Amino acid sequence: MTERPKRPKISFSGIQFPLFAAKPDEWWPCELHSAAFPSDLLPRLERAWASNPKARHKDRLPTWALTELLLELEPQLLAVSTDLRAATWLRAMLPLADTTVVALALEAWVCGHVAPHQADVPWGEVIGEALKLQWKPARPDLLERGVRPNGTAEPSEAAYKMLATFLAASWVDRDRRLGGRDTDQGSSWIMGPASPDGDRSVFLWPPTRLSRGGEQGYSTHYLRFNVVTLPHDERLLLRVVPHVARMAATQPAYIPRRSQYEPATATMLLYAPSGVLRGTERATLLRAPVTVTGVKDEMRWTWKPGLPQILSRLPSPDLFPLPDQVRKDPARYTSPSEAGGDQAPKPRAFLLHSTGYNYFKDDEDNNDDGTRETGGHPTGTGFQPIDHLTVFEALAPVLEEHHLVPVTPAAEVKPRSRRLPKTRTKAGVEYPIELWHATPRTADAVHLVLTRILGLEHTTTAHDGDAVVGCYRGNEFSVRLRLVKPGLLLAGWPKATDSDPDKRRRARQAALEERARLWQDAFPPEDRPVGCLIELEGPGYYKAARLEDPKKPLKNALPPRCNRLVQIIKPVNRDPNPDAKSTGLHPFENTEVRKQDIERITAALLDLLRQLGRLPTLPPLFGNAPLEVSALWLAHAGPHFVPMLLRMRTDGTATGQLIPSQNHPVEPEIPLELLPAALAEGRGKVKRTDQETLARFLRGALAEDDTHHRLFIARAATLRNKGFWPWLSNQHITADALVWPGVSLTDPGAVPVPRTPASLPGLRIVRVNDDNDELPHGFGIGPAPESAEPAADIEDAGDRQDQAESHLGAAQGQGAADDGASGGVGGDAAEAESVAVLPELPYGWGRFSGVARWNGRGYLAINPRPDTSQLPKGVSKLSGPGNDSKNGQNPTSLHIHASFLQDGDDPDQLALYVQTLRRFHTHTSKATRLPMILHLGKLLEEYIL
Repeated sequence: MTERPKRPKISFSGIQFPLFAAKPDEWWPCELHSAAFPSDLLPRLERAWASNPKARHKDRLPTWALTELLLELEPQLLAVSTDLRAATWLRAMLPLADTTVVALALEAWVCGHVAPHQADVPWGEVIGEALKLQWKPARPDLLERGVRPNGTAEPSEAAYKMLATFLAASWVDRDRRLGGRDTDQGSSWIMGPASPDGDRSVFLWPPTRLSRGGEQGYSTHYLRFNVVTLPHDERLLLRVVPHVARMAATQPAYIPRRSQYEPATATMLLYAPSGVLRGTERATLLRAPVTVTGVKDEMRWTWKPGLPQILSRLPSPDLFPLPDQVRKDPARYTSPSEAGGDQAPKPRAFLLHSTGYNYFKDDEDNNDDGTRETGGHPTGTGFQPIDHLTVFEALAPVLEEHHLVPVTPAAEVKPRSRRLPKTRTKAGVEYPIELWHATPRTADAVHLVLTRILGLEHTTTAHDGDAVVGCYRGNEFSVRLRLVKPGLLLAGWPKATDSDPDKRRRARQAALEERARLWQDAFPPEDRPVGCLIELEGPGYYKAARLEDPKKPLKNALPPRCNRLVQIIKPVNRDPNPDAKSTGLHPFENTEVRKQDIERITAALLDLLRQLGRLPTLPPLFGNAPLEVSALWLAHAGPHFVPMLLRMRTDGTATGQLIPSQNHPVEPEIPLELLPAALAEGRGKVKRTDQETLARFLRGALAEDDTHHRLFIARAATLRNKGFWPWLSNQHITADALVWPGVSLTDPGAVPVPRTPASLPGLRIVRVNDDNDELPHGFGIGPAPESAEPAADIEDAGDRQDQAESHLGAAQGQGAADDGASGGVGGDAAEAESVAVLPELPYGWGRFSGVARWNGRGYLAINPRPDTSQLPKGVSKLSGPGNDSKNGQNPTSLHIHASFLQDGDDPDQLALYVQTLRRFHTHTSKATRLPMILHLGKLLEEYIL
């Protein structure tokens, strides 16, 4: 028997983050034209906005909506400023010969956002008379940047808004290639939609059609260019990241709502091979947003507000196909259309897929009951290390022509131990849990999880009325399980159908109140919170039956009325299949329950125990006794914020506190397991415009009068915005010089005096930034090994770092997947594909997990690869469509900034400690995007009324 060769072992010499930095003292001037906003029109718009009864900020026009509308409709614009008083409002390569699109967008914006209450004003005529744009030549430097007092780069508006577009256009116009599948005949890169943020993408075209088990879909890749900054880094930084774009090929059956306060929305991508309006521009994609109502065959698509009144008056009226026609027959609109006479080719339309979308399967046979089966999208998400590094290396010589060079690898912060501290919980606690179920196999699955997965011993069984109560004992904790069959109490109820919205809302509220009363009568509140594991069907079941889904009402009603915390599970009602290809369908330890059902019941039970207070005791920092850790989670609830102050004490207790309100003027600190009931009652809300109250609550969270050792973890993505805590922003944060929340840092007449660690003994502050659009991925690199093992072997998950290998050996892992894929739209899914081999990388490389030092106080931390991600790192998704159905794993980083330390603290150890808290859980073995205490705040959002 031939002995399997060992993987060549090398040590990573550095951590490569695929970023590019502008060379010092270099510049890139560009010739273009700019125009200011019509000065005569602005005062009238400001008066109209000030009289709008629904305006939140009377002193600030809602210009973001106007910027989006202009960039969606007028491709000749390079950038649109949100500041209408600025000297430059519009930027374009050449003056717009026809301002019809600008005028129509302005009219729609004014009528829909600024002055909907002034329907008698002829805004079209007012705008037409005032819109006399004065175009002036300009020559901005796309690499221009300054440096803030804290040492952070300050890119100019030209760099932020236009550098990405110019780089994307250069890539397209010069026909650049990565060297993989984009070398296929007929493939090319085209411009993606413009963005108000200034980022720009190039899409590989045409997309590939993929088929898997009746599921159909299109997919392609795109490269996204965007300018970023990092604290205390004076370089202008550029990210270029590969992404997967997934598009529908069959009729959508379900598109979820992302907010209970807004209707469901979707995005169409329109492809015009000769430009989108005039037939003279480069091939591009246009973003077209739609509003979605209903599900399956009752689904309807309409344009978002503001668009319908514009479309019929555009220079190219056929540019936007009717949304509902695209929904009904996506195959028709994804196929090329021919030009007729002098008419420009109509654009092709694609529904851009997003998480949660379902589609009717492309099967001729329906189910026995006549319904059609639905499924997801066959394309996998994410990329592989080889893909990210290939893009990085391919772009290096291209960007150097524009004075942008790769950043040097960073150094790893070596931990004292590679092992996580042992998670310890309060011993001897019994957790009461109820299972509301109708399926016997669900109860069997819960029993198996408690005994065989959690290791508890089933000691006694008793009857409590119609319920069965079982006791499960363990060394660390116990569970008292009560089996309940609530019957029709969990059934959905008919939706209100009154045509009047107010009557329909009142009828729905009355039905919810009646059902909540029945739940309270059947399950009166206990003295302590009880975990409630509830078996329910998925949302599609209730939508198809036109019934109200009881999930959200259960979460809103049970905590305050019945003192029960809710965890929803789907029924366990499928038989195992020992011959199935997927191991998740096999029986669990010779039982009648599938392995994947055991896995999801385990996750649900562990999360329910977490809600009941089974949390780990904090590990020590700096080798000393544990310190208190706190954070403020800022949740959104329509026109309100819900700030939650969370604390984990040194004695192992976890507490939460809400902001006082008019109905609840006193909000004490309460155990974390009681917080869901308070949230479900509607407590803790503050208006978004009440910045003073929020800043005062934030300041109280820092406990300035205390002296005990404490760590406050601040999430920059929410707290630095809207003037809540400007000090947390990249351009203002200064180490050990704290400025309180709510204090302006841009008012020249009021310069704040910062607080020092000596004036706030015991306080430490760490800022974390989890905004994926600002942060790079990270990979270990080192010398190329002399020999390499084929990367088709599955790597061990959970390693600190995967051993590096050169791409020469990894190329052997670029074989095709089992699922069929075609190289272009409408191709045969069974057609054989040749695999394009990517260029070889000149160094060894691999996955990395840990903390890398970016500068003196800034760190980039990457979690270990999850156990569920088993695709070998050398299997490329850029090389050919054969691997499109496989899921890659992007090693996204978290920026950790040691912002405020006490004398003698080691920032390296504090960064490692925060990284440890991302993996220090009792309810899951997976590392989370945020540290534990912030992750708990995110999970609590589901109870907000």
